[in-house]
Amino acid sequence: MFLFGMEFVIASYAGIRLFEQPRSKNTLILAPHPAPESPHPSASAETPLALADDSERNKHWHYMKMSGVTMGLAGLAHLSPIFFVPMLLGFTYTAIPYLRVVENSLLNKKKIDGYVLYGIADLMTFGLGRTMTAAFAVGLVHSAHFVISNAEKNSKDSLINIFAKQPSRVWLLQDGVEIETPLEQIKPGDLVIVNTGDLVPVDGVIEQGFAAIDQHLLTGEFQPAEKTIGDTVFASTQLMSGRLQIRVTTSGNDTAVAKITEILNHSIDFKTHSQLKGEQWSDSWNLPVLGLAFASMPFLGPVGTVVILNGHIAQNIRVVAPLSTLNYLTIASHKGILVKDGRVLEDLPTIDTFLFDKTGTLTSEEPEVGRILVYLPEYSENDLLAYAAAAEQKLKHPIARAILNRAAAANLTLPDIDDADYQIGYGIAVQIQGKLIQVGSQRFMEKEQIELPENFHREMEYAHSVGHSLIMLAIDGHFAGVLEMHAAVRPEVRNLLANLRKNGAQHLAIVSGDHQRPTQKLAEVLGMDECFYDVLPQNKAAIVEQLQAQGRKVCFIGDGVNDTIAMKKANISISLSGATSVATDTAQIVLMDGSLARLPELMKIAQELNHNLNNGWLFNIVPGTLTIVSAFAFRIDIIVALLLSQGGLGLGILNAMLPLRQISADEKEQLAAAHTQLKQD
Repeated sequence: MFLFGMEFVIASYAGIRLFEQPRSKNTLILAPHPAPESPHPSASAETPLALADDSERNKHWHYMKMSGVTMGLAGLAHLSPIFFVPMLLGFTYTAIPYLRVVENSLLNKKKIDGYVLYGIADLMTFGLGRTMTAAFAVGLVHSAHFVISNAEKNSKDSLINIFAKQPSRVWLLQDGVEIETPLEQIKPGDLVIVNTGDLVPVDGVIEQGFAAIDQHLLTGEFQPAEKTIGDTVFASTQLMSGRLQIRVTTSGNDTAVAKITEILNHSIDFKTHSQLKGEQWSDSWNLPVLGLAFASMPFLGPVGTVVILNGHIAQNIRVVAPLSTLNYLTIASHKGILVKDGRVLEDLPTIDTFLFDKTGTLTSEEPEVGRILVYLPEYSENDLLAYAAAAEQKLKHPIARAILNRAAAANLTLPDIDDADYQIGYGIAVQIQGKLIQVGSQRFMEKEQIELPENFHREMEYAHSVGHSLIMLAIDGHFAGVLEMHAAVRPEVRNLLANLRKNGAQHLAIVSGDHQRPTQKLAEVLGMDECFYDVLPQNKAAIVEQLQAQGRKVCFIGDGVNDTIAMKKANISISLSGATSVATDTAQIVLMDGSLARLPELMKIAQELNHNLNNGWLFNIVPGTLTIVSAFAFRIDIIVALLLSQGGLGLGILNAMLPLRQISADEKEQLAAAHTQLKQD
């Protein structure tokens, strides 16, 4: 009778599929609309029974309940045959979604995977008359993936919703009157008002006011940042005190927060290395386990065969590994670290070489202008400073900003530029009031055939010997003077480098477009293993390749300016550019607060992720192995095998979700400390 029941289930499914075939050829799996094949080979293909939207969770919940009903009917059927037919119908109903997955594996993917093994095991269990156990097994499938869907949805929500806070209406200032306006109607150039307690609704520049702003969503720093006229503010940050008038630069989907959300949505679409390794490992064992199960039937009987089939954990690793990575991406985001691809977190502990761009990365983002030396007597220091600032005013490089700051501090009025020619890595030539002004490095002067005066060489040697850089200026082809640039090492750098050494970094190096002496001086002060100097931006990639040719795995760390090619060549790339250019930044990881202070935390997160993934492997492999060994050693029953294998999945999910508890605890602690500090201030 039970063998007939198994045949009925198979025949019913075949009949349903024949009925569906003319209507649709796309209903092979539980999801109503299968995801198209990704153009990226590493992008996550659809994972049957593990989708995270509400409709899928509701389906799993429904089939869980129906499996419970079927188990009850199975128990009653052992007491009275009258319950056999409703039990059979109930089992068939709950098994059909699972059989769709099995069919998809066999016919579409043309492979025997874990779902096929579990499907065979469940049908055999039913055919053996273990109807309650078979219903329990199918119920476990739906229960496990209901839990997985919940966990995956919670993890994704925790990651994406970090940046989801936005007001629906804002105060728009028009003709001196504040008008409450829907956020979607705000456009660049508008002036909006933000009061204490409000969320900043746009990216913009402060035109009036002073405020303390909580930016921890972007930077991970819970200490409020003080902002005033001329400072940039970002959407989804919150005013802790003060009142601001903000000129809108971007709003809606163009804000930094919206771009970050878009990046995070993309980052969770990739399969992790651990997941890919797990899938390859499990796929290689599918046929051997299937062969072992049926080869053992003469010795262990059909029950032993079913036990061995249930010992396979092929599908568990497909879910647990990406779930772990997803949660550690969330931790990174909470700390102001934007990771664009979860695979990078797994690879980071394998990096043995860190290559730092010098200016704006190891040194303070903006150097200071020191001495100004004049070599044409008809010009003053202020004349040279004004010309240099006018030439550099449209550039975003830290040196350009330093020169502009010095000119602003001297209250200089900058002359208008008639024409400009910027040569990356060399300098800039502009026409000002009929004069040709050339500003740049010694290399630029030599390229333009500007002769350096004899009495300048001693000053140049001294400046380089103490680690200063020089920006030279020529007027109408004659060397006019030099601006001495004083670069201060970032305060966090020394502790950072010591931390990297402690955690296994074998090779630390600097690459710079600066001259040999100041670059070597900085390398000596910081205890670097190697330095590269006089390197043009387009040649930094060659340095990365040179280190890789020595068998090294290189992490390139720069400020995001002129480092695109080097970042693409490196095994891992990290940028300090922050929220202002996150949408266009090439780096795989962006430290949103614009400093290196978060790098040790990033390394810690990567190490904890690998530890978590290794635990996840153990929680999946050990129960599966124990199940198969126990089939021979102890002749365990099917129900014990199910509890062992699904228990391993449960432990794996719990292990993967552990990081979210740490996020909650850290956030409460940091918020409490920030509020205490704010009250004291």
